[in-house]
Amino acid sequence: MTPQTPDANSVDGQTAPSAWNARIVLILLTLIAMVQFFDRALMVVIMEPLKQEFSLTDAQLGFLSGFSYAAAFALAGIPFGWMADRGNRRNLLAALLAIWSALVAFAGSANSFMALVLTRVGIGAADAGGQPCSVSIISDLYPTQRRASAVAIFFVGVPLGMASGFIVGAIVAGQLGWRTAFYVAAAPGVLLTILLLLLVKEPKRGASDGLQESKDPAPPLSETIAFMRSQKSLVYLMAASVLVTASSSAMMSWIGSLLVRIHGLSLENVGLLTGLCMGGFGAIGTIVFGWLADRQGAKDMRNQPRMMAIAAAVIAISGTAVSLLPTVLGAAVSLALFASMVAGLNGPTYALTQSLVKVRMRGTSMSTLVVLLNLIGVGVGPALAGILSDQFAAAYGAESVRWAMVCVLLMNIPAVLLFVRCARTIQDDLARARA
Repeated sequence: MTPQTPDANSVDGQTAPSAWNARIVLILLTLIAMVQFFDRALMVVIMEPLKQEFSLTDAQLGFLSGFSYAAAFALAGIPFGWMADRGNRRNLLAALLAIWSALVAFAGSANSFMALVLTRVGIGAADAGGQPCSVSIISDLYPTQRRASAVAIFFVGVPLGMASGFIVGAIVAGQLGWRTAFYVAAAPGVLLTILLLLLVKEPKRGASDGLQESKDPAPPLSETIAFMRSQKSLVYLMAASVLVTASSSAMMSWIGSLLVRIHGLSLENVGLLTGLCMGGFGAIGTIVFGWLADRQGAKDMRNQPRMMAIAAAVIAISGTAVSLLPTVLGAAVSLALFASMVAGLNGPTYALTQSLVKVRMRGTSMSTLVVLLNLIGVGVGPALAGILSDQFAAAYGAESVRWAMVCVLLMNIPAVLLFVRCARTIQDDLARARA
């Protein structure tokens, strides 16, 4: 049986942060996630203007929006996760956020495709430590039975950032140009860096799990990786998440181009539609799915990966509908369902990466997953869709992007099977992580 988790405010003599303080930290970390995903959504909105200004192919656009960012993210991710397990996570996050803000501003002055690629490389590297630091901090503020909901609230910053990036970014880019949009995206990061340093203190590790903070150093990276590999449910979870992310990232990167080319929407209307669908319904899906995951997990932890398997199947079906339905209304309704399922997976996925490893392995576990998601998922998904779109162009013309999306969405089929496998081994693996 899995040991009972004590209350987060007082556990085995170790005092955790107050509920009020935990909420403040969670809100601030959520705002940071929101600002960083504003930039990612902005890249989607301005792909067509960039294509025209720099005379780019779809493959180059896919490389810019996906692989250039993801490769740098991957190279920096594991080292930052290693640092998060050993040092002050608050200070590391503040430094990375300040660097990130400066690089986003520099992107606004890029005068060539290569200059844009270099800024995306720098932004990807600076972004790599954000989620490992944030989710590790949240895991020390909220106990296991409330962790999926807390992590889900943090990941509400993703759809809200996407929504604001699509809507505000589209308006600014449409009225003032894509360069000004980058300057607008960079400004909030400076303020949040200051607030992070003023309002957040480094929490004690393991307090929410009823563990005394160990004075022993974190285990070597090789030991952490070996333990993670031995947790079969964690391996299945990560593999499934990578496949889902590849398909969903392709859709999110190319939805703007699809709506412009197939349905003839203006840049402002694309921003409004995608912002409302991905942002509004994405936020709802994140909160509801996180809440359901905690309720179902309290009954049987196997229910969480089972829920995730259902979500992966719905993502494949709704994403295909977005790509093929002939009307804007049909595409919008399908996109809303698609976005709610994609965002909904965040809470239980990242919460389980923390619960399935030991306390001093959480930063590395989180960074490993995020690196895989970005290198293979975000990196390969949009680029693969761009390559397929170029290949299909001779036969399908402007509609080539539709069929490229359908092909990429097939990755969700093996993801469903992997989530089911995860459910079979998760109870034993959770017990090993607590031992």
